[in-house]
Parts: sequence; C-alpha cells; structure tokens
Amino acid sequence: MNVIEPKYKYKEIEKVFEKLISGNVELTEHFTKEVDLSDYNQKDNIPYVDIGSISRFIVEKKIENETSDLGLFFENVEEIYKNGDKDVRNFIVVGLFEGIQNIGGEEIEYYKSFNQWLKPETQEAWNRIIDYWEGTEWRISKDERKKREKETQKILNKKK
Repeated sequence: MNVIEPKYKYKEIEKVFEKLISGNVELTEHFTKEVDLSDYNQKDNIPYVDIGSISRFIVEKKIENETSDLGLFFENVEEIYKNGDKDVRNFIVVGLFEGIQNIGGEEIEYYKSFNQWLKPETQEAWNRIIDYWEGTEWRISKDERKKREKETQKILNKKK
C-alpha cells in the first residue's frame, strides 16, 4: 500500500505561508513587511500569531469590498488544506479561519459571506468550526429561527 506523503507539513510551515500569499502581490507585500520567511523557524517564530496578519488582511479586504483576489487566495487555502498534514489542516482551521471569523465578526457576516470563494473541503471545515463554537442554529434562516422561537415561547407560556 502506497502512503502519500503530504505536500504541506507543519514542520515546514514557511511553505504553507508562501503558498497562502502566492499570486497576490498586495498580500505578499503586507505579509512580508511583518514576517520574514527567509529565516523562518518555529523556535523563534510563532506561526499561529503570524497567520493573524493574513486573517486581518482578508477581513480588511472584505470590509472594503476589495475582493477580486479572494478567489485565488481561497484556491491556495484549499490546496494547502487538501494536501496538508493533520497539523497543517488544524493550522488552517484554527489559525486562519477562526482568525478571520473572530477579527471580522458580525461586521463581515462570516457565516456565509465567504461561501462564494471557499472550495468544497475548506467550506466544510469553515462550517464545522462555526458549528463547534455556536451550534448549528446559524444554518437555519433568520425567519425560521424567529418562527421556532415564537413556537417555543407559546409552549413555555402555556406551561406557566
């Protein structure tokens, strides 16, 4: 049985960063001002902090409605996620996705506002992290949630 070696390994995290920023001149300039990949090592650098720079950049672009490069960015994310080891996959979810969701919050309506760029595996991971923290109610439309809430209140009021 052939075991396929992951292309992206957490122990080589600088390759993950290089792929994340590749093809996007503005993101590359932004990131490399804050992080020096030429001498990157996990002893002196903290990848989970450094990816925050990318998360902030993506949120800013979404808020400013400058989204033309998000398609390529999320293609890179999908490539890394699909071909990364377990630790890289966790890094994408916890570092990048949670970073975007926490930084942007309701201002970017993170539940669904990135769906047009997320690819199948990363879309699933994006949704699972929301489910983990918030449950699955967000998947139900606001109208349906209001309807359920009214029905629940009717039942509770009858029991009083």
